[in-house]
Amino acid sequence: MKNLSIRYVSLFVLIATILVHTYNSAGPITYAFFISALILSLYFITPLLKKTRIISYSFIALMLFGSVFASLDIMYLLLLIAFFMIEGSFLLNSKSFYVFIMIIILSSFLFVLFQLMPLYGLLILIALSVCTLFMRYYINLYREKSVLYENILGQFRSLKRLAVEQEQLVRAEERTKIARDMHDSVGHNLTALLMRVEMLSIQNENEALDEIKKIARKSLDETRYAVRQLKSSETYGIQSVLQLIRKLEMESRLHIRFTIEKGILSLPISNKQSVVLYRVLQECLTNAMKYSDSKEVDIILSQDSLQNVSFIVKNKSIALTPIIHGFGLKNMSERVHEIGGELRVYKTGQQFIVEGSFPMKERA
Repeated sequence: MKNLSIRYVSLFVLIATILVHTYNSAGPITYAFFISALILSLYFITPLLKKTRIISYSFIALMLFGSVFASLDIMYLLLLIAFFMIEGSFLLNSKSFYVFIMIIILSSFLFVLFQLMPLYGLLILIALSVCTLFMRYYINLYREKSVLYENILGQFRSLKRLAVEQEQLVRAEERTKIARDMHDSVGHNLTALLMRVEMLSIQNENEALDEIKKIARKSLDETRYAVRQLKSSETYGIQSVLQLIRKLEMESRLHIRFTIEKGILSLPISNKQSVVLYRVLQECLTNAMKYSDSKEVDIILSQDSLQNVSFIVKNKSIALTPIIHGFGLKNMSERVHEIGGELRVYKTGQQFIVEGSFPMKERA
């Protein structure tokens, strides 16, 4: 917006200067007003032309050259042409810009050849053309570097996010495995030992057996405590999914509104179900970033009447185009079906909705 204001102010100042100079020098002020109005009209229409804005720029340049016939001051006309050359180096694509420069050079050469414009006008325009060509070259370099930087930054963020996700999932699986092993092996052996000692203590009242029983019970309590700590020291299940989604929200600059039903965070879903739920929500947010008409996304997590985990993702979509089930939507549906769930994708009013559910216990 700031750059746009500078351009508008510069153009208005140049045109106002031409009008004031023409009026003070008793020049064709009516013609100057007409040309100025025509240039401004074309200039404000130019952004609507997009790919064909080269036509507008070229027509403006030819009108300025033609103003020589009306005895407008050549220096002020050259300033206006220089303005459009500099702006064209930023706004026109490479091919259109080179064509625009060739039109200016060729037109100025013909005007000098027919003695309609002094030679210094041609030399000034040649110098300006060389400067704007260099400017265009460095603009292209800057844009290429910017695109490269954005691509590398995007890949870095994706890799970093994947690394964090994999690390958390691996750690969760390892902790679950350790807790299960401790419970199944050590806990079982200590329980068996405690029962044997209990039987011996009934048969023989021996202080040594009582001491062994106390040690076995204490070891069993400590093992159970360790298992509980392994399971609860890190977030798991839906809580871990929400943590990953919050990190994705910060990176994607989306605003996510969570609606979470009471008790949903403590539901015992498996690591596989957690991964599927996260991947589905991640794909929904990716689609929202690409196609949504708003940066706001609603995610609702609840438990339906069949005691299944239910999720709904909503984002604004004004476009009336039909839903295309591409790779992303098909992949989401397949993931949910793998854990025995169902997925629906539909539009209602101005909202794009992804709705799904899956049982807490995976179907065989």
